[in-house]
Amino acid sequence: MYNKIVKKINLYYNEKNTLIVAFLLNFIIFLVELYYGYVENSAALLGDSAHNVGDAAILGSSIFVISSSHKVKGRLAIIKCLIWAGFGLLALYQVFISYSYGLIPSAAIIGWIGFSALLMNIFVTLLLGKFKDNDINIKSAFICCRNDAIGNILVILAGFLVYKLQSNWPDLVAGIIISTIILYSSISLGIESYRVAKTGEYNV
Repeated sequence: MYNKIVKKINLYYNEKNTLIVAFLLNFIIFLVELYYGYVENSAALLGDSAHNVGDAAILGSSIFVISSSHKVKGRLAIIKCLIWAGFGLLALYQVFISYSYGLIPSAAIIGWIGFSALLMNIFVTLLLGKFKDNDINIKSAFICCRNDAIGNILVILAGFLVYKLQSNWPDLVAGIIISTIILYSSISLGIESYRVAKTGEYNV
């Protein structure tokens, strides 16, 4: 009995510390991508920054519900999925704005920021991977950072193609793909979160 309690306490603090680190790193990269996305008129960077602020919200709120019931976690996950979907739509809107103005962003800035964000998200994904099967909120955080890593690769590729083609189209396409990933993930995880909130059970 004592060993079980100690094990549960250790798991709680390990999960909490991991979520805090993941939250801080996501929030920092969000600020960087938001600033340079706005300055450079990059749909890819702004779309990815929208994804990261959604991730930061998900990770931040997950810190406070680690010890809650699965029903509570499921309800919170539904709210986070709605926020996530909203940022996906925001990213699509930015694609439209960038297309309308036709400005070409800096390929070097897109590439370097995308590469830095990729390293961060790979690190965070590996950290969260150890706990993703424990409950729906850890899983949602894990999926967020995994999707970010995919989005970062697209941002890097967009930066390379913008340089080669001297066109904003690669940036726009990357923005569309990133926003589509966000919307798909929010819907699929939202369905699973609804099931957890309704039944109070989380089955891997």
